[in-house]
Amino acid sequence: MKKSPSARAQSLYSLAKGLESKKKDVSASVSTQLGVSVDEADKEVELSIARLNVWAAYCDKVQGGSLPIPQSGAALSFPEALGVVGIILPDKTPLLSMVTVLGAAIATGNAVILVLQSSDLPAGLVNIITGNRDQLTVALANHSVIKAIWYWGRAEGCQYLQYTCTSPLKTLRLFCQKDGEGSDAGMDWAQSHPSLLEDLWRNAVQWKSVWIPTA
Repeated sequence: MKKSPSARAQSLYSLAKGLESKKKDVSASVSTQLGVSVDEADKEVELSIARLNVWAAYCDKVQGGSLPIPQSGAALSFPEALGVVGIILPDKTPLLSMVTVLGAAIATGNAVILVLQSSDLPAGLVNIITGNRDQLTVALANHSVIKAIWYWGRAEGCQYLQYTCTSPLKTLRLFCQKDGEGSDAGMDWAQSHPSLLEDLWRNAVQWKSVWIPTA
């Protein structure tokens, strides 16, 4: 949160560079683990590298502005990082979905705990834990330091988070799968339209407003 936008951008550019340097190995791993063709795996890795570079460019674009008010004076709205964000990732396109939400969180100044290795990211910025999705969702929901949770998964998990994340109150972004859908809830991670990224970074911050009265 205390890092400058340029420092955040450098971390993301370094992550993209590290992924590019190992893209053959990563592509082979994606192909083997997901059972997809080499071409499909190559495409996901290339999209992931491009997505990280886009997020790096976004780092200094998250800005506030003025708001209309019914009284005299002016009001300013500005974004502030949420803090620690817990993310339960979908199973589909795991690499691309990870860098998409990871980039949104880092670009706006958040630290991340991912439910799912070496890069030039600051120590403690990203923490990856593995294990049972439902058990880890419960752990994140009850963790007092985590300020927000982004969740892709079953409707039961969404309902649990809605009822549990009240004390302390957490900001929730829930993507609940429907019958016949995978755990990505039908999201097209390969979509490059700016609206997808804008929606993510706007929800990676909390918006605060200041009223400046005039005589």
